[in-house]
Amino acid sequence: MSLRPSHRAPARRPAAPTVGWRPPEPAAPPREPTFLPPPRRRRWLDKTGWYEPRIDPMHTTTRQAEALNLALSSPPTSYRGLIVGTDLLSGQLVTHDPFIAYEDKKISSVNAAVIGDVGKGKSSLLKTWACTRQLLLQDRRVVVLDKKLQSGLGEYTALARFLGAPSIRFTTDGTGSRLNLLDPVIALGGDQVDDAGADLSALGRPTGQMMLLRAVLAEALGRPVTEREGKALRMALMSATRGARERDRVPVIGDVVHHLLHPADEDAEALNRTSGELQEWGLDPAFALERFLEEDLAGLVDGETSPEVHLDHPSGFTHFDISGLPVDGPALRVVMVLINTWQFNMLARRSERAQQTVNVVEEGWHVAEGSVGEIFKRNTKLSRGLGLATVAGFHHVSDLPIDSPARSLLQEAETVFIYGQGSQDDAEACVELYNLPAGTEETIMALEQGTCLLKVGSRDPILLRHERSPSEIALTDTDSALTGVRG
Repeated sequence: MSLRPSHRAPARRPAAPTVGWRPPEPAAPPREPTFLPPPRRRRWLDKTGWYEPRIDPMHTTTRQAEALNLALSSPPTSYRGLIVGTDLLSGQLVTHDPFIAYEDKKISSVNAAVIGDVGKGKSSLLKTWACTRQLLLQDRRVVVLDKKLQSGLGEYTALARFLGAPSIRFTTDGTGSRLNLLDPVIALGGDQVDDAGADLSALGRPTGQMMLLRAVLAEALGRPVTEREGKALRMALMSATRGARERDRVPVIGDVVHHLLHPADEDAEALNRTSGELQEWGLDPAFALERFLEEDLAGLVDGETSPEVHLDHPSGFTHFDISGLPVDGPALRVVMVLINTWQFNMLARRSERAQQTVNVVEEGWHVAEGSVGEIFKRNTKLSRGLGLATVAGFHHVSDLPIDSPARSLLQEAETVFIYGQGSQDDAEACVELYNLPAGTEETIMALEQGTCLLKVGSRDPILLRHERSPSEIALTDTDSALTGVRG
């Protein structure tokens, strides 16, 4: 047994528990960033652009680079159409044409309306966008009913001379042109309408001679035509047409008056009446039409159509100057509707040519009343089948009765130019009629000369400035009478 001490290892201390809180270890101090020295630039490499390459700029155009402007607004209208002016909000070009917009399914009616106070720029728009610019398109024709008087002639006379087209002038002194109420161009209407006056627009045909005669007779009588008077008028029209054909000439309204006063015995026998009874039915119509021919319509519709009355001028422009007709009385309304009806029947015969026509009515409010206004309204409904767009100018919507034919023209128009209105009521009437956004009344009342709101179909209105070339400015100047300066 040895007495030397043992060399055993010291006893191990128990390990610290692995659960519970442990003091965090001190974080290592952050290391200072180290930067390498920049490489040495060699002078000869610097001259060749090795370190900082220089790329030659690429040439481009405004149209190509506009995609770089991410804040660019979309165009207010399609590029298809005729130039109208500039969008005042975006500064972009505004183009529009009713026929092209109809082809693009943006509108369902090609008729247009231009509304605004006097001196706001309506005529300038009508003479440029609705006339001269329309003639730039192939197979496009323009017909103007010009009521506005300037320097003793119609306001569009200067435009007609510029285009080399004659002015067809109607006057009450017998020196102007004539348009036969019974022109063969206008369908007779014997099988188209009954004495009650069926709606020809529903049949897809323009107004005939019989309905036109009834409308004129209602204007002459100052009341609706009775059934017996209508029957006598129809039989007189048929007899006048047969008699004129036998004599190899064109019937005129005087022939109708003659047969109303002297009905044929065979016509009376066909009704089981005597000629005296049939004559009695037609006395009032005969005397009323006779007075019309001798007074209100003297020299206008009492003869054959003048040779210069046609739509075939090479310029494509036809100017009917009706500024010499009195505003008071039925002559102006009758002649306007007669021109409109004659034109519609002429276009119906040429419908196979597929020519598009723009009919400009400078003063649309003249067709607001009477039976002739209803004829104008019926004819307008045939625009789609005849390729005809009616562009009518008006001063105030509030001036037109709710049930007037003129207001119907406004309601059916899907292209509307609204110029400045000085009255709150007039501005509110425009907003209500075309369902414009609330508050647009203030914008309409603040519109300056040459600016307007353009509303196409159901789209939001566009704040537009009408643009004109220097030659168009000279052609559309109507201030010579006030300024004493002729252009």
